[in-house]
Amino acid sequence: MSAAFKPPLPPTHPVPSLREFLCAHPRKDSEVLLENAPRVNLTYNARGALFEIGHALRHGSDARDEVLLPAFHCPSGVTPLLEAGLRPVFYRVRPDLTLDFDDLLTKVGPRTRAVLVIHYFGFVFDLANLQALRAQGIAVVEDWSHSFLCLDHAGRPALPAMQGDFQVFSFWKLAPCGVGGGLRQQTEGVGLPAWPRPMPSWQERVVRFKRELEEVLDHSPHHRCRRAFQALEGWRTRSKRSVPELAAPSEPSTPLRGEDRYGFDPQLARAGMPSGVRQRLLGTDFEALVHRRRENYALYAEGLPESDGLQPLHQTLDASCCPWVFPVRVMHRDRFDRGWRSQGVALHTFGIWLHSALQEADAATRADAELLASELLCLSVHQGLGREDIERGIAVIGAHKEQRGCA
Repeated sequence: MSAAFKPPLPPTHPVPSLREFLCAHPRKDSEVLLENAPRVNLTYNARGALFEIGHALRHGSDARDEVLLPAFHCPSGVTPLLEAGLRPVFYRVRPDLTLDFDDLLTKVGPRTRAVLVIHYFGFVFDLANLQALRAQGIAVVEDWSHSFLCLDHAGRPALPAMQGDFQVFSFWKLAPCGVGGGLRQQTEGVGLPAWPRPMPSWQERVVRFKRELEEVLDHSPHHRCRRAFQALEGWRTRSKRSVPELAAPSEPSTPLRGEDRYGFDPQLARAGMPSGVRQRLLGTDFEALVHRRRENYALYAEGLPESDGLQPLHQTLDASCCPWVFPVRVMHRDRFDRGWRSQGVALHTFGIWLHSALQEADAATRADAELLASELLCLSVHQGLGREDIERGIAVIGAHKEQRGCA
């Protein structure tokens, strides 16, 4: 007798239904938005898009080799530029997630080739202060990896307005496509050379397909399919045990660096978007996606208790924003986040690991980034979550405040 099925915890990111995973059909409005949009190239991931930009900037005729980067980041947004041959210089991000443009501009020097700005969680920064740099031949790269959508004046999904020379997208954070990135560029300014984008190896595609199918079945009502898949995996695992295995590598003697936790594969960086990923991406109802995310965000903004130890960073959304998450700062976050997750709160972290190159930054810049890395928590608001999921999160966090206090 098999054990009773235990419902999984709510996923932290959108997961497609079994039908969407296997039989997605592109929507005309989605094709118009992404494939018919001028100067948008689809890549395997956002790391590949950044690597392509960095390669063009570094290997052009200009000898400048420094890129200004936000001190608070994910290493996956730093390593591709370093791999392309650029040297990082970090500028300050304040604890409220605003950019210190004064600090940024003081760090511009004769070797500065580009500035990268992260539009954290889908909240747009006004980059008027950086337009003079573009006139000096310094490229402005907008990292829209957290959210590639906004709403236009008519309330329809659109790509963000371009303020710089390049935009980078990471589609899977909003759409249930598992992987996939994009690169958009202005017509004038730095040009990108022809860059062949072959498909990833079949081994990579098979492994990713299996992992995604497992996640889909974990959150699927198709219990028989799930049990059959689990039985097949059990048989495969037992078969592997009959083959002698090499001894497991010993634990590293030194802690892993931030970039070691986010691998960079040069072959994948040059690869194109797999056809199955493209089908699921273009099969997404972007309009419904944006509005559900905005509704879930509003529920958190209205119901989440606030205290000295629990501070939402953006209580309101502007009319165009498509949020990735609801960001809050939580004192002693690492004491509570796993417990909240085990109680059904869909959440994750961003920036918990910082690139080791940040150690070369000035003390004030590094301190603010490390504070955010230790306190920022991202509450999921994706379209797969219902009102009951958000209300559960509010109740769990509220009970924590009453029982222990968040101060």
